[in-house]
Amino acid sequence: MIEKEYYRLDELEKRFNLSFSDVLYLVENSKLELIFRLDKKEYIIGGWRKKKGFVGFAKASYQGFVRISKNNQLALLSEKEVSCDHFWLTEKEKIQNWITEYPFQLAFPNTFLYMWQPKELHEIEWQSIPAKLLPIEKEYVYRTLINGMDKAFKMIIPSYEKPEDNEKELDEKLPKVQLDSQCIYLKLADICLLHSDLVKAGITKPIGLTSEISFKNIQPSTAPNKSRSDDFNELLLRLVEAEPELTAKGYWRNLERELDDLQEYRVFDKHNLLVEISATHINWKDRSGKPKKPMSFSSFSNRLTKVRKELFPNNNI
Repeated sequence: MIEKEYYRLDELEKRFNLSFSDVLYLVENSKLELIFRLDKKEYIIGGWRKKKGFVGFAKASYQGFVRISKNNQLALLSEKEVSCDHFWLTEKEKIQNWITEYPFQLAFPNTFLYMWQPKELHEIEWQSIPAKLLPIEKEYVYRTLINGMDKAFKMIIPSYEKPEDNEKELDEKLPKVQLDSQCIYLKLADICLLHSDLVKAGITKPIGLTSEISFKNIQPSTAPNKSRSDDFNELLLRLVEAEPELTAKGYWRNLERELDDLQEYRVFDKHNLLVEISATHINWKDRSGKPKKPMSFSSFSNRLTKVRKELFPNNNI
């Protein structure tokens, strides 16, 4: 059988002796993540701000792999279908038609968007980029209803005229337009699993000597290591695998951004370990919710050094 970059759900049992129940278990325990290959669509690119909502950076088009939230992954596996309106775009180089100008008439904040904060693509450092499907802007539903009633009255009573005071009050109180969120219905047949993710889960071995997450031919080690049992080290492993060449300060800033995201929408902190980050310490808890000793920047840097050595024992990073 040919080696592939990704596999469909119905291939896993024959290739890897991996049953549907096995996949469900691995997803439930954050050891495996489902991914989806979508046709070209338009999105609002942005990020999630805690207690606020979605902040838009730009409008863009994209065709390629996307990830969805863990809750949606589990809903798909249990219900066989799930509706999704937000995603994480995983192939940054395939994002096209980047426009930072606000694309709607409707002012913000609104039900779709908390605010608009223009940002260029090269300014976004995340490996997986949050995005919502471009909504449809149309006349506000209550205006459509009221205007329809006025037309009906006019048909029944030809002499009927809408009171000017009512029309002025309507213009002042009701928005002219609304944004209708769009969604995609994903089914079990749409599920893909990356070969690299199967390697990380210990299901199979890397293809050849190259790694899909490498920079400058960096080859992660597939040998087991004790640090993976520590929740915070697992978080650091995901950070370093995504961007191997950052400095300790760079990873610290990434965690600060992660903390600003709503818990369900965090890219790296899958177990919501982060509680608070100051200039000098990280307050965190384990996945069971037990508070852990605050981590200083010095301790954070030492942990990073160990994680790098475990991931890349033959590379000087």
